[in-house]
Formats: sequence, structure tokens, C-alpha cells
Amino acid sequence: MKYFIWIAIIISIVANAYFIYDEKCVKEKEEFGKLFTKAMGGEITTTTWKEGYKIFKQKLKTAHPKLATKKYYYINIWTNWCGPCIKEMPWLDSLVSNLRQDVAYIFVSDLTNKAASECIKRKKYQLKNFIFLNDMGDFVSGICNEQGIKNKSYPMVLIVNNKGEVIHYSNGAYENTKEAAEFATLINNLK
Repeated sequence: MKYFIWIAIIISIVANAYFIYDEKCVKEKEEFGKLFTKAMGGEITTTTWKEGYKIFKQKLKTAHPKLATKKYYYINIWTNWCGPCIKEMPWLDSLVSNLRQDVAYIFVSDLTNKAASECIKRKKYQLKNFIFLNDMGDFVSGICNEQGIKNKSYPMVLIVNNKGEVIHYSNGAYENTKEAAEFATLINNLK
């Protein structure tokens, strides 16, 4: 009988140790998942569209006051690990030179200024028609919340009027001449 009690105690200790270890592993995986999501720009805060747009307008007004007075804003939301985002930048920049002048063309990211600048510098892009607004995580979260998106996907494209009304929202990069024509039509048909 004495041996059965010792065997039961040892089994209980081993089982408890296993469950403690398993719980620790689950918590570490959850923490890693949160950090990975944040590092990949996937964390969405509770920022509303109204709050995000206010942040956007203030930053635009401070950095580029003349553009803040435009009637429309074409906003391309990108990140440095999104190949299609980066690939389409010079192409979009060349297209907009022949489009409406009452539109401000803006690349927005939730990256730091340093991370975004280093990415563009590595690509040796000399963009003339687009400006960059970085550190815009709350703005990006605001549009995700407005559109009911649970995970960020890049690039996101918005056309917003100067009252903060979203006129157009889509996902995906422009990759061919047919899509270029659709893009030009979209911009030129703004009322």
C-alpha cells in the first residue's frame, strides 16, 4: 500500500509539472504571436475613423500645409515588407502627373520615419508627386475599424474628400495597364 501512495504522489507531481510547463508554453506562444503581429504592422487599435482622420489631417497640415487644402486625398497605405506595395510606388508616381490637380497623393504607413525612409532609400526611388506620412498606426487602425477589417492587408487604397468621407476603399496593388486605366478613371471621375 505504501508503494501505491508514493507512485500516486510521483504521478501527481509529474502531471502537475507537465501542466505548469504546458501553460507556460501556451503563454509564451501567445506573447510571441502578439509581438509578431505588432512587428508586422498587424495590430489594430480601437481608434475610430473620425479620430484617425483627425490625426491624418493634423499631420498633413503640419508637414504639407498646401496639400491639406486639396479637395481629395488619394491615400495608399503600405508597409516595408509588402513587395507589391513597394513595386507600385514609382509606377503610381508617374501616372498621377497627368491626373487631376485637386488631389493630394499620399503614401501612408504605420512604420517609423526611419524604417520607411530606409526602405525607400534602398530602392533609390525619387518620387515627385507623392508625399509620405509615417507613424500613422492610429490612422491605419481607424480605416480598418471603419471598414470592419480584422487584419491589415497591404496595400490599402483610399480616396477621401476633405470632409473625411471615404469615397473609395480597396485592397491590392495596381499591376497592369488595364488597372492603370481604372485608376486614372477613378481619379478623373471624382465630382
